[in-house]
Amino acid sequence: MAAESPLSIADRSACVTAQVRQSRLSLCSTGYRLQSVDSPTSTLVLRFDGQVFTETGSKVEDQQIVVVHAVVGIFKLEQHSYVLAVTDSHLQGTICGKDIYEVSGVCALPLDYDSGKIVFQELLQEQTTTASGDKSTAVPRKSYSTGDVAGLAAAQLENSSRVDMNDDLTGEAGFRWLSPQISWMFRPSKDSLVSGTEDGATGSSTPQTEREGSAVVETSSGVRKTSTSLERMERRVVEEIARVFSTSGMFYAFDYDLTRSLQAKDRQVIDGVSEPLACIADRDYWFNWHIQQPLLTGGGLAWALPLVQGSVQIGRCQISKDDVVQISVVSRRNWRRIGMRYERRGADTNGNVANFVETEQILELESKQESGQHVDVGAHPTHIASFVQTRGSMPFLWTQTGAGLHPAAVVAGTDDSNAATCAQHLQHEISRVGRQVLVSLVEHGGREAAVGTAYAGVVGRCVASEMVDARMVRYVPWDFHHETRGMRYENVQQLVEQLRGEISGMGYYWHAGNAPLTTQHGIFRVNCMDCLDRTNVVQSAIARAVFNEQLVRLGVHAAPELGLAAHPGLEPTLNRLWANNGDYISRQYAGTSAMKGDFTRTGRRNFGGMVNDATYSLARLWINTFRDYFSQAVLDFLVGNHAAAAVFRTLIDLRSREPDQVRQMASARETAVRTSVAIVVRDGERVQLACVVQSPMALDSLKIAAAADSVLILTDAAVYVCSYCDRQQKVSEFLRIGLSVLARVQYGAYITDTRTPQCLDPSRNHGVVLSFALAPDHHSSSPGYEFESSLAATQPFVSSADGEKLHFIA
Repeated sequence: MAAESPLSIADRSACVTAQVRQSRLSLCSTGYRLQSVDSPTSTLVLRFDGQVFTETGSKVEDQQIVVVHAVVGIFKLEQHSYVLAVTDSHLQGTICGKDIYEVSGVCALPLDYDSGKIVFQELLQEQTTTASGDKSTAVPRKSYSTGDVAGLAAAQLENSSRVDMNDDLTGEAGFRWLSPQISWMFRPSKDSLVSGTEDGATGSSTPQTEREGSAVVETSSGVRKTSTSLERMERRVVEEIARVFSTSGMFYAFDYDLTRSLQAKDRQVIDGVSEPLACIADRDYWFNWHIQQPLLTGGGLAWALPLVQGSVQIGRCQISKDDVVQISVVSRRNWRRIGMRYERRGADTNGNVANFVETEQILELESKQESGQHVDVGAHPTHIASFVQTRGSMPFLWTQTGAGLHPAAVVAGTDDSNAATCAQHLQHEISRVGRQVLVSLVEHGGREAAVGTAYAGVVGRCVASEMVDARMVRYVPWDFHHETRGMRYENVQQLVEQLRGEISGMGYYWHAGNAPLTTQHGIFRVNCMDCLDRTNVVQSAIARAVFNEQLVRLGVHAAPELGLAAHPGLEPTLNRLWANNGDYISRQYAGTSAMKGDFTRTGRRNFGGMVNDATYSLARLWINTFRDYFSQAVLDFLVGNHAAAAVFRTLIDLRSREPDQVRQMASARETAVRTSVAIVVRDGERVQLACVVQSPMALDSLKIAAAADSVLILTDAAVYVCSYCDRQQKVSEFLRIGLSVLARVQYGAYITDTRTPQCLDPSRNHGVVLSFALAPDHHSSSPGYEFESSLAATQPFVSSADGEKLHFIA
């Protein structure tokens, strides 16, 4: 299918205003107001009650104003909803005369007056102090810089090696060396999380409970502890979200669409963008699309600014007396299977792959005019050329746990399911960018052989079964480590020569005057295991060959046979841009800069580079072990894969969950309900309610020994409680209670888990106790005897987006 645009044709007709560039943020009693700097009569209103709308009219003057660069989005956690705004950014350069910015600071503003006022005043004081030039009284706020991520990991590794093993490791100091992301969980505090034993009994810090006509009712002291713990956890989540947007390479422009290549934009190369970017952006590369839904649906299109995660590197070089070249390397990361290194591998069942990045190399040539004056390359370059490549994890179902430096990869799916997944991915890319030249750099032997062989087999199966047109796919295996063993990285040029025919036939996008002269047909899709280090080396080599060909075609190459070396400074500039590009993508996926960066930067492999690679390997191991599970959960929340509750849960069980697992669970529960209704409900009875719950499946028992799903069915004649086996897809046992013998229904809080504040919240954990008389058909000598069966309510099989819990009403 073609690249998605977020708006329908009808919606696009409403895109009549230009993109808002900056806004003046003010706080009032009902919410926040963002007044456009360029158009002061246009205002976006974000109310505390969740309403989003725009106002037009006379300019409103506020005494206290904070200038924000962009609105990232709006998201809801457990306690508050937040507006995330860009408070700091820097100019990265220009492409086709349009300014490109990188986000370097964000702020989460609570949609609550009391909490929001505190944050707003901090922003106001910081802005005032910065404007006056006096930073001695600046409010200390958590800040992040782009280069801090790898340095943080290295510093923490160094600090961890200095831990005295004779020290007491049970207190806060003992766990500080582990990770700032998790050490807070071990801090001794009177407001620490409630900890429980395996059977659900709690220690002295557990909130006291008492029976009050319902299953379990929590006292006020427990609620207070829950609130404090939840507040601390929420603050941790907000800090991680701020880190993602301020240190993970987020780029934007106000009048240039970063989500699409020049060839995809075509006429906009010359005409520019006159409408809000939300009307034209490619949703696959619009990182903050999910959290901008309140703006898109509330009329705030002009304020909805797409952010692209990836890299934008720009450099200029004088190649002759009359010619100046600007080179840009732009990478845009697809968010459909966003994630961290070992947390997200391979593809999902929809064909979306991990670490899928489209990289575009743009050449802008400035030549002397007849008048003898140079044209500003940023405003009206004489020629524009673009070449696009992609990288992405091998497109089938496979996994790799982050245990150790060299964990083994495992093929997860069957041959048929993997072929179907691969075909779905390739078909989408073929429809989007054309013929796919698949360059696989994984090892042909050793620990990578299993998945490398599976990849070749899956592609062959797709072609043989005609799921993919054989003419549109070429598979090129090249064992990078074997071919470059002994630090012979110059052998990469052998692969380039092997692909020379493909490079020439594929071509590139070339625009001059008012129309494109040539277009690119097809694309190189390069991968290794991580699609980072080896992939960046090979992609930069292919891009270098294309760049050399472009200079020849433009007639400005002094000595084509010498390559880029014929122009002093050109090759180092190109190498630097590609090395920086690799570092950005590597930090986003693995947490450190790219390995083999010395070769990409200098064209040579050296011992110092090997030492750096060893350091990065250790840092990646630390990050994979202690940070990635939480980072993954936050990323999934930001792109809409998980609800906020899943992020909080990750802080307790220290693992993330695949979006596919959530969907599979929802599907399994729906099947359980449908099957149970078909099997147990008697003919003639009308089903009023059917949902998944947890139940002891025993009479006279309030305690659930083991968490297992059951199915509750309410008809006009009876209540059914079914024990369902997912593996066999059948009802193993069930209890039917006729409404005529139902004596009493008790409803209230039911706490079955003490590990998270959400689980201890009485308003979110409900239970039902059914008391009924034993009917004569149960063959009991005491027909009037009452039994009890407790049912702890969980989410219904179709979970709601806002995380509401199912209520049982008698």
